[in-house]
Amino acid sequence: MNGIELRHLRCLIAVVEEGSFGRAALRLGTSQPAVSQLLKRLEDVIGHRLVDRRQTPVLPTAVGARVLVAARRAQGAVEEALAEAWRAARGEVGRLRVGFNAPALYNRVPELIRSFRDYHPGVQVDMTLVASQEQAGALEDRRVDVTFGAMPIGGRGIGQIEVARERLLLALPRDHALAGRGIPRLADMRDEAWVTPAGGTPVRDDLEVHCRALGFQPRIAAESVDFIAIFGLVRAGAGIALAAESFEAFAGPDVVLTPLADFAPWLRTYLGWREDEEDPAVRAFLDHAKASS
Repeated sequence: MNGIELRHLRCLIAVVEEGSFGRAALRLGTSQPAVSQLLKRLEDVIGHRLVDRRQTPVLPTAVGARVLVAARRAQGAVEEALAEAWRAARGEVGRLRVGFNAPALYNRVPELIRSFRDYHPGVQVDMTLVASQEQAGALEDRRVDVTFGAMPIGGRGIGQIEVARERLLLALPRDHALAGRGIPRLADMRDEAWVTPAGGTPVRDDLEVHCRALGFQPRIAAESVDFIAIFGLVRAGAGIALAAESFEAFAGPDVVLTPLADFAPWLRTYLGWREDEEDPAVRAFLDHAKASS
């Protein structure tokens, strides 16, 4: 509006609230002539006197009182916009898109998400199931901002740290000959059928490496990326499997989880992110996760 700026409106607010041009100048950190000029400019644009300079304290005219309401509303909107901008710059508001594999929901990852939400309630957290093998692509395509998965995917502009690990146990049908009879050995599983994740995943690769070191190749009877389905297949007698300790609640009464005497693998969970990430909300989450690791 013809060069009117927030400073002109602030000038009107200060003069009316202080009741004096001199005190308004002190409040605004400027000179009394500058205050007079700013207010005169506002009056010229509006075409009406906004304050009665003949009175002490200075009072608004009828038009000035109406303009004062609008000026305060405008100043409040600007201050709120600035506050929102500062919150966004500090990562206190925004959106965080998390891609995760199913096992990540049963270790310390949910606690990490909850604690971040407690500290940053203004950040919207969207969570999407993404298989570990697909997480690097999801980050590169910017479909998600961070990932929790079981596969090392560092490199190609992707940063990664380990945030959780838990022991893998052998899952046996309750009626299996080795169930409840001490601690079995991987070497005793030479003739067993296995239910595993697909090839190329850390759990499958680790199993195959250790079996070959013992002189045999594991016989894969079924594959599944769904750990609950793996328990179902074990229960149905399709084979034996490896499962993380935290999955014991899903095993049910028909599946026994037991450690192996000669094989103690880990299920690791990695946090991945784009190294060129600049979004403050995402950076705030990464700082939180790293500080908690």
